[in-house]
Formats: sequence, structure tokens, C-alpha cells
Amino acid sequence: MATTKDAQRLRRAAEGKGKAEDQYQLARLYYDGEEGLKQDLAAAVKWYRKAAAQKHAGAELELAGCYARGEGVEQNHALAATWVGKAADQGDARAQGYLGTCYATALGVKKNDALAVAWWEKAAVGGDAESQSNLGLTYTVGGFGLPKNAHCAKIFMMAAADNAHAQALKDLKVLRACASCGTPDASRGYQGCMSVTGLSTVRYCNPKCQKAHWKVHKADCGGRQACACHSCKSDRSETAA
Repeated sequence: MATTKDAQRLRRAAEGKGKAEDQYQLARLYYDGEEGLKQDLAAAVKWYRKAAAQKHAGAELELAGCYARGEGVEQNHALAATWVGKAADQGDARAQGYLGTCYATALGVKKNDALAVAWWEKAAVGGDAESQSNLGLTYTVGGFGLPKNAHCAKIFMMAAADNAHAQALKDLKVLRACASCGTPDASRGYQGCMSVTGLSTVRYCNPKCQKAHWKVHKADCGGRQACACHSCKSDRSETAA
């Protein structure tokens, strides 16, 4: 199969001036088998490595992935962690999140909960949805040295959902489930009273579900006098979803 002009141009540039971006783009073509180039993972690794040697963060991250999966090179999680660390140090949010997961799961590095959280937090600020979801889930139940914190959990889970993170979107629907029957993403919310998880206000499908759940709800709130929520006082507290 004849290569396209774009692939030919990239190859000449990568071999000639040796600019990191050209080498990186050529590696991507070899990895995906596009623009008339036959997929060649070994060639992709070769060009990723050349670009990574020039501190190209994207190439460092992709090279880490190749080592982690054993694509075009012998699988080596320690080297994967090394290369992803280089990209993370340059501020690449995806790499920072990946490195956090490495520390959380002892993948190529010694397990370190504090460093896992630290890298996830940096990545989350940089917009990495996976890290935002990881922090949201961690704050939901507590772990990795973090306390259970409903407010922080909700912030990170909503951020991940805003970035179209599929699991975060599903998790939010579950957290917004009817307190009585469990139907996900119940449409009726009640101001001022938190659900058992603390991540959203109490929600019900309809007045029938609210009535059926009243005894449990009252016990969770500590009784009518202890509860500040409007739903304990009047159905007029009902709000739109």
C-alpha cells in the first residue's frame, strides 16, 4: 500500500531535522496503521522514544503505555512508571492521573497512598476526568489517607461528569436514586435534607415513595425536631429536579 503525502512528509521531517513533534506524529501513524502505513508497533516505539528523548510529554506518555501493555516492546511496568513520571513532571494531566494510579495500585512503583492522592489532585485540577472520578469515589467511602467527605466527593464527581466521564455519570444517577424504591435519577428533590450518602438531597419518584419512606427518613434525620429539612415539615418543599 502506497503511503500518503502526509506520512511521507512526516517521515522525511522526523528523519531529517528530527523535530520531536514530527517524530511523535509519525509514531502515532505507525501505532494506528494510518495514512497508508502498515501498523508497526516496534516502529511506533522507536519514534516515540526519539521524541521522548527530546522531552515531548505526549511521546513520554505513549511510550509509558507501550511498556505497560507490552506493545512493540517487552512489558515493563517499572519503565512505564518512569516514563509517565517524566510526562507528569511536565504538567501533562493524563500522565499525572496515570502516575497517581500507579502509586495507588503499586504498578511499577512502591505503593504510596499520599503520592497517589497528590498526583490525582494535580491531574484533577488539570481537567483529567479519570482522576476527578477517582477522588470522588475515594471521598465517598474514605481511603488512601482521605476521610469520608460528602462535600468533596460531590465536587469531584460532578467535575468528572461535566467532563463526560461515563462512570461518574452513572454514579451520579445512582446517588440521585429514589430513597424509597431505588430508581436511578429520581425526578423529585427535597431541599435541605441530605440523602444517607450525604452526596445529594433526598429524592423520590413520587409522593407515594416519599410516604413509604417516611419512617426511615425520620429516623435518619433524628426526628422532626432534629431535622432542618423542609420535607419533614411540608410537601411544599418539593423542587424541580
